Amino acid sequence: MALSERAGLLAGVRVLSFGAFVAGNSGACMLASLGADVVKIEARSRPEVLRTPIYAIGDAVTEPSGAPNTVMYAALTRGLRNLSLDMTQPAGRSVFHRLVSVTDVIIENFGGSVLDRWGCSYEKLLDDKPDLVMLSLSGYGRSGPRANYLAYASTIASYIGLASSWGYTHGTLTDYISAATGALAVVAALGETRRSGIPRYIDLAQIDAMAPILTELYAAPLNDVDVQPWRANHVPGSWLSGIFPCSGIDQWLAVDIEDGSDWNGLCAFFERGDLEAENLEQSQLLEPQLSEVLRSWTATYSSYGAMHHLQRAGLAAVAVQDAEAIYRDLQLRTRGFAERVHQADLGPVRYASSPQRWSSTPGAAPVPPARLGEHTRDILSRWLGLPDAEMDILEEDGAIFSAE
Repeated sequence: MALSERAGLLAGVRVLSFGAFVAGNSGACMLASLGADVVKIEARSRPEVLRTPIYAIGDAVTEPSGAPNTVMYAALTRGLRNLSLDMTQPAGRSVFHRLVSVTDVIIENFGGSVLDRWGCSYEKLLDDKPDLVMLSLSGYGRSGPRANYLAYASTIASYIGLASSWGYTHGTLTDYISAATGALAVVAALGETRRSGIPRYIDLAQIDAMAPILTELYAAPLNDVDVQPWRANHVPGSWLSGIFPCSGIDQWLAVDIEDGSDWNGLCAFFERGDLEAENLEQSQLLEPQLSEVLRSWTATYSSYGAMHHLQRAGLAAVAVQDAEAIYRDLQLRTRGFAERVHQADLGPVRYASSPQRWSSTPGAAPVPPARLGEHTRDILSRWLGLPDAEMDILEEDGAIFSAE
């Protein structure tokens, strides 16, 4: 499907993205799934880090440009067009400023003051586009004493207390939360800018994006309440919760008995009226016994069999799925979870589709992940009207690269 034929909430919106790794690419990809024309800027001399073989599933492949490509890179850049531009060269920066003048949104998640060093701070870019929307993604934000600290999701997970709560640090979770928060902020900023004509700068830090979803973790220390020790697989506040072993190899069932109604419902399911409780205090005394009853029962069923029995009883239970089970899950397949996309160097690969299901603006059709520089000349021609002769000079000087 041609770019002009896409239907989407953001149809006609142009986005230039310096977004890298998970947060920057995911946020850009979300905007593309809503119909925006998103162009990823990538230098041939310094390709995206996700292209390196460590992020390959199976063997890494090499594009005609000499840049490697991996399944993870392709997965996180679906729907993005690719413009290869060398921002270290004055001619490359000049082209970028011209592109900004016809762009609606800029995305960046560089460390520190990279754009400032290039003379491309937000204030400078407003000279090119007075109503520009810009999204800056970072670990700690663009102000404060930690503004220039390097950050990865693994270190952010520790900084915000998530690692303490979970018992381990997560390498990408905060990236995805920040990407979704950033994409939502861009949509809101675009609406306001088009209404008022006032430019908008979004300074989004991963530590800030995570705070609203960790309110329960922070509530106790902020209110001088003793913090309860971390318990693996336990849902704070629930009367009974955990992961219970099932029949088979590495088969588990997650159960959450949230309140008294659930508790007594589980007792009725097992015909154990002697374990019913009137309040949380009673349930805490009886919890070891009821948990053992549940554990003995789940051990005789497959995880899916146990899940269906408890769900029919009106209780929250779900099989713990591995990657293959997720791929085969009927619920996800029915809702079009996986989409098959062909990339020129990797071949056909299935990726997780957009979770958004829009009624009148369904968004972009699956677009193959681009090669480095695949759309350089098309973008410069269509957006700026650059003639072939000028692009030839830029390419000879190394300011741009085209894979055509």
